[in-house]
Amino acid sequence: MYKLVYFGVPGRGEASRVAMAFSGLEWEDVEVDGNTFDKMRTNGELPWNMLPVLQTPNGTIAESSAILRFAGKHSGLVTSDTFQEAKVDEFIDGMGPLARALDTTFGISDYDERIALRKALFEDGGAGKSSLEIYEKKLGESKSGWAADTEDMSIADLKLFTELFALFSGNYDGIEASVIKNYPNLLNYHSKVSNDKRIRDHYSDVTTEDIRWTFLPGAFNQ
Repeated sequence: MYKLVYFGVPGRGEASRVAMAFSGLEWEDVEVDGNTFDKMRTNGELPWNMLPVLQTPNGTIAESSAILRFAGKHSGLVTSDTFQEAKVDEFIDGMGPLARALDTTFGISDYDERIALRKALFEDGGAGKSSLEIYEKKLGESKSGWAADTEDMSIADLKLFTELFALFSGNYDGIEASVIKNYPNLLNYHSKVSNDKRIRDHYSDVTTEDIRWTFLPGAFNQ
């Protein structure tokens, strides 16, 4: 039994959740709260003192990208072509600046300050806007329409789709869904991935009231 341990939000664990669901492995999605996270950290259960972690029969794997690559190999979403594999890794690593920029807004208790910082990320000169512009350009250059220009969906797509569009779910106060409407390639990409049968079936039980509503087809049509 494999156990993927993360908080009850999409965040950095969602791509691995999807990959594990596709893998055929026997696994459990373990959602924890802040208190459990603190206990795991105190007890030395987290190799890098962070979540997510994947508990396996051989030991614990930490770091979201490492977990995603492991799960992706079992789900057939990691290509055997070494160049394409490197391009997938390149895209995954290239998403780092947006995640690091958002990290600076967590832990800020003052509501107005947190809102202002997050809004600024997606305005001119902000790290969020710069990242979206890069993704927009990359997708415009992709002949296949997939993130890393692979022949089929890859783990780069799971990461981009789940981490990017989750930002506009309302879970991150100060980040409005209207931001994404300025990026036509990203909207076309959302339609491509959300309508893929594998993804559509995976989120078939999700409603528009769910925190994962942005993963549904047509989520940004209104």
